[in-house]
Amino acid sequence: MCAGTDRRVRLILCLVLLLSAGSTLSACGGQEATPTPLAGDEYEPEAVVSATARVVPVIWADLAFAAPGRVHEILVAEGDRVEAGQLLARLDPAELRAGVAQAEAALESARAQSSQLQAAPREVDLAAAEASVRIAQDAATAAQVAVEVSEANAQAAQAAVAVAQAALLRLQAGPTADELEVARQQVEQAKAQRYAAQGQRDALGGLRDRAPGAYQVGSYEAAEGQVLAAESAVTIVELNYRILAAGARPQDIASAEAEVQRAQAALQAAQAQVRQAQQQAAATRGQVAQAEAELNRLRAEARPEELDVARAQVHQAEAALEAARSALAKAELRAPFDGTVAEVSLRVGEYVMMGAPVIALGDGDALRVETTDLDEIDVARVAEGSPATITFDALPNTTLEGIVEHVALRAGAGAGGTTYKVTIAFAEADPRLRWGMTAFVDIETE
Repeated sequence: MCAGTDRRVRLILCLVLLLSAGSTLSACGGQEATPTPLAGDEYEPEAVVSATARVVPVIWADLAFAAPGRVHEILVAEGDRVEAGQLLARLDPAELRAGVAQAEAALESARAQSSQLQAAPREVDLAAAEASVRIAQDAATAAQVAVEVSEANAQAAQAAVAVAQAALLRLQAGPTADELEVARQQVEQAKAQRYAAQGQRDALGGLRDRAPGAYQVGSYEAAEGQVLAAESAVTIVELNYRILAAGARPQDIASAEAEVQRAQAALQAAQAQVRQAQQQAAATRGQVAQAEAELNRLRAEARPEELDVARAQVHQAEAALEAARSALAKAELRAPFDGTVAEVSLRVGEYVMMGAPVIALGDGDALRVETTDLDEIDVARVAEGSPATITFDALPNTTLEGIVEHVALRAGAGAGGTTYKVTIAFAEADPRLRWGMTAFVDIETE
């Protein structure tokens, strides 16, 4: 009879004996019967420790992604044989690839800047920098000239405002007594000149009538013209006097006020041009300083601290690239060893969490059994190298031999309390065995 059957038979016999002992106690009125041991009898434990176990591969693992993400591709199915390093599944890598490309570009830029610091300046670069300095200086000179011109224009506009305001004030104040007296004197002067012209004309007229021989032809007519001119001059100065005495008209004051406003607007525009020119001049001075700094940088050798900073930036960019590549690698799930895919528990398009098992991988060609309910009393009787007999519910009438390979040093929590895992290797495996089958082991003890 096989070892598994013997174990079950022993359990049935123990139950029968217990039931029989209970019946005997009942028949004796409930008094407990005390067995009388035979002389020399001692308790001897069984020479076999029995436990339940399961079939597992020697090498197996529940594989999980090292990063969360959406499943993009599944490259294996249950039962597939894979090799170590083979790609099994992949998360969506679009964003991660973009991060790698960006990190690669940043590294190239850092390396270029480091090389540029270490390299001597080229003649063409020096010439271009010198030309930039000259152009910036010329622009600064022109900007300063523009400031001076705009300031002169602003001063002229200020003077025009003053003139317009003075004219307005003069119109609003009216003529002074002196101005009126001057205008009156101009009238009297014009009248005196008219009287003189009339006297000259009358004298020439009498000479023409009394002494025609002494008279010069045309003299009277010329004198008459001078009289007419003198009368016109009297009329003009009299009109000016009346206008001056009457004061400024409303339309004259309005015109003068408009002229003041126009002059003030022109002044504001001129002042705005001054500010703009000053800002432009300041900007060109900054461009000169920048161009001169670039020229000096090209002429000067890089300082040690600048080289250290450049090298540090390269190292930083290399680390960032390595991190980006590592993140991309975490989007791929690869086989850690040769084996057979036992289970695939993910689908394309679903979102998986980091660390969640998605593929079970094991070496189905190398199997062993691990106990699941060996308690702390029985484990003390088990030693590595002990022979064991193994039976299976799935394989009736099949018994395999094995050897204890390892006894756990630390207890685990089992369904019945504290248990220890014992690993048993097959002396010769059965090709019908499958990962996860239930087994029963009888381990021989010393």
